Amino acid sequence: MFTKLAADITFSDIEEFCREFDEGVRVEYKREIQHIPKIVSSFANTLGGIFIIGVETDQNNRVKFPIQGISNRNGIPEQIQQSTLTGIYPAVIPEVIIREVPDTDNVVVIVRVDESLQVPHAIEKSTKVYIRTGSISHPYKLSEIDRIEYMLKRREDSQIVTRQILERTEGRIDSLFSTEEPNITVIVHPAFPHCPIISTGDIYEFIKMGRSIPFNDREIDFGTRRVEGGACFIGNGNGILYWELNEYGIVYHIRTLYKRPVEFDNKQEECLHFRRFVLAIGELINYARSFYEKCGYLGNIEITVQLQQVLNEKLGVYGLEDYLSYIEFDSIKRQKCLDSQVSASTQCVARDLVERERFIEVVDELAGQLLWAFNVDNPTRRRELVERTL
Repeated sequence: MFTKLAADITFSDIEEFCREFDEGVRVEYKREIQHIPKIVSSFANTLGGIFIIGVETDQNNRVKFPIQGISNRNGIPEQIQQSTLTGIYPAVIPEVIIREVPDTDNVVVIVRVDESLQVPHAIEKSTKVYIRTGSISHPYKLSEIDRIEYMLKRREDSQIVTRQILERTEGRIDSLFSTEEPNITVIVHPAFPHCPIISTGDIYEFIKMGRSIPFNDREIDFGTRRVEGGACFIGNGNGILYWELNEYGIVYHIRTLYKRPVEFDNKQEECLHFRRFVLAIGELINYARSFYEKCGYLGNIEITVQLQQVLNEKLGVYGLEDYLSYIEFDSIKRQKCLDSQVSASTQCVARDLVERERFIEVVDELAGQLLWAFNVDNPTRRRELVERTL
């Protein structure tokens, strides 16, 4: 339930979840609606999590079955969200899901909270900051002052961690490949990669459990190599093809952008192709989503895309024949890119990428930023191309 779409969650899912998870860093149970600001803020301040109301626990904080639920009434979601809006600073707006308990008039309430970008979140007139712990008996606690200071500065620290890991990755790539041809890099990572979210051994097992790498509508198993803090795949053909997964949740991919001939004004020209880099973005994001499901990470992620060695390159549309002559591309006469490197970035929640509509929105947003460099700006047409490509 950490990543499942709200519309797809059933009461059976809730029962299965309650049997599998005890209270802890990312899970909380309560028999009635209570302590909303404290619990929600503690999730937002740590790794996010799920708070289920209508569930009774025993002395070991394990769920008692059958699940009883609470009395159904109008306004439960509004009550919870109002409590978090007025009782937490900065405010947090959780996702609230209600499911009926079979053969009763009761319901179970799921409150799903994402890791926040605005930590620390305080309650009781901004006087107390709570965080989650791994303890079954004490799943949350009042934060010490040094932890609050750490939360205040973790954005800066996480940027340092990200930069250090990426520098090591880029050093490996420089030693393996020549990067003179146009290429695309896609990087996905938690917004605050301040601590490992998966072991290197689990990364290796994730890869070896039949999860081969997607590449241009097919899957290829390139074999796995261990690297510091993770594992990588290296393509053995012409050009660049490299993937890396890191214990901090950083997913890195770079590949050559091969050019194809496209007919413009009755003559053939070698061009980069929109479909190629849209596929690269979509494949990496999808793979990262699967990786985060393995990690149990449902928080904020940042996605960065870079087109490199693209100075004076032109853009075409390959594989969508009925779009080869669409007005927006024709009217600009294939103007050349005026920069060697073009970047795009966005942030979203890892769980959102389970939903295809949201996934398309993220890819479309990144594609739109990249197309500016080729003087292409038509959101409606671009969206159509992204949807047909993915």
